[in-house]
Amino acid sequence: MPLDKRAIKILIDTYWSSAGWRQNPTVTPEDFAYAKSNGVMFDPIRLSHDEAIGAALRAANEISGTEVVGSFIASLGSRRLDLRSGLASYAVVRNMREHKMMPATSGRYCTYCGYFDTHDIDLNILNFERIKWGGIRHNQPTYIAFDLETLRKTSRPSPQSIDFAILHSIVNTTRSMPPAARLRDLDKALAKLLPSNSAERRVLIGILGYIGILVDPARPDFRLQFVPLVEREHTPWHKDDWPYPVQWWNGSHGANQAAIDHWFPGLMIH
Repeated sequence: MPLDKRAIKILIDTYWSSAGWRQNPTVTPEDFAYAKSNGVMFDPIRLSHDEAIGAALRAANEISGTEVVGSFIASLGSRRLDLRSGLASYAVVRNMREHKMMPATSGRYCTYCGYFDTHDIDLNILNFERIKWGGIRHNQPTYIAFDLETLRKTSRPSPQSIDFAILHSIVNTTRSMPPAARLRDLDKALAKLLPSNSAERRVLIGILGYIGILVDPARPDFRLQFVPLVEREHTPWHKDDWPYPVQWWNGSHGANQAAIDHWFPGLMIH
C-alpha cells in the first residue's frame, strides 16, 4: 500500500519534535486508529526467540533479492528511506540458520542472533526509525521480520536513471577516499551526492557495510555468511556507535568489488 502522509505525520510526531526525541511519546486514540488503519502504526506484539527467528526467515523467503535491491536504488533519489532499509535486513538474514535459543552465561540473549527471549515489541518505534532514517536495528530478528514484511506490502517505485547515477557516484566516492579516511569523512563526502542529512547518510553507510561493500576484508561480514553476535568484534574506540561491520572500515579498504557485483550486477565503475 502507498504511504499515507497524515498517518506518517502522526507516527513521526509521536516520537519526534523540533528538539529531537520526545521524552514521553503519546498519541491520541483517534490518531492511532487512523495511522493503524493505514498500516503505519500497530498494536504491540510479544514474540519468543523461536517465533522471532521464524518470522524473520519467512519474511526473507517471501521477498526476492531483486525486490530489495530495486527498492534500495529507488530510495536514493526519492529519499524514500523506508524503501532503503530492507536491503540491510535481507543481507543479514539471508544466511541466518534456523536455531533454538543459545543463551549467554549471563543475561537472556542468544549468543548466535542476539535476540532477547520473549518480550513485548513496539512496532511503532521500529517503523518510526525505518521511515525517519532508513532503519537502525537491521541485525535484530524482530526488526528484520517487520522491515521485510512491510516492504513486501508497500507500493514500490522502479529505480530511475537518477537513482542509478547516484549509486554510481556513491560507489566511486567510496573507492576514491584517501587511505586514512574515516567514516565521518565518508559521511561528509556523500553529502553532495544525494538529498540527505548526516543521520540518514550514517544509516546508508551502515547498510553498505551490511551488504559487504564497506568492510575490512580481514573481518567476517554478512554477504557470505551470517556473523554470530559473539563473533562481531567491536572497535576499542570510545563512543563508536557505528554498526558492525562498517565500523572497521577506513579509506584504505575502498569498496569491495565482489559485493558490488553481487548486489548491483552491471553497475559500471570507472
